[in-house]
Amino acid sequence: MFHSSLARCLGEFPYWERKELEELLEDKEVNDYQFSFQLTQCQECLCLSSRPTIKFLFEDGSHSHNYPRCTKCRSENVRILSLDWLEMARCPFCREKSLEKGIGGTWE
Repeated sequence: MFHSSLARCLGEFPYWERKELEELLEDKEVNDYQFSFQLTQCQECLCLSSRPTIKFLFEDGSHSHNYPRCTKCRSENVRILSLDWLEMARCPFCREKSLEKGIGGTWE
């Protein structure tokens, strides 16, 4: 997905995460950033969701990224799942490790 500006990317985050990111950006000048959506699973409530993630490279050479939180219970104990590791995810309903990849594709 094409995102035209940093402001638009930040708009994809929940309010509480966006505020933290904006505070981080007040102190440093951004040189570059990478934005994407990643499949995540909360290790507390097992909620599966597609979450925005962003990595910043600052002018001074330092870097930082957001730490996704669960949108359901706000736990910070969230695991990013690659599609290769999807079978390791637990079903949020029956709590078994039985998820399978179905139809996949891109939206672009």
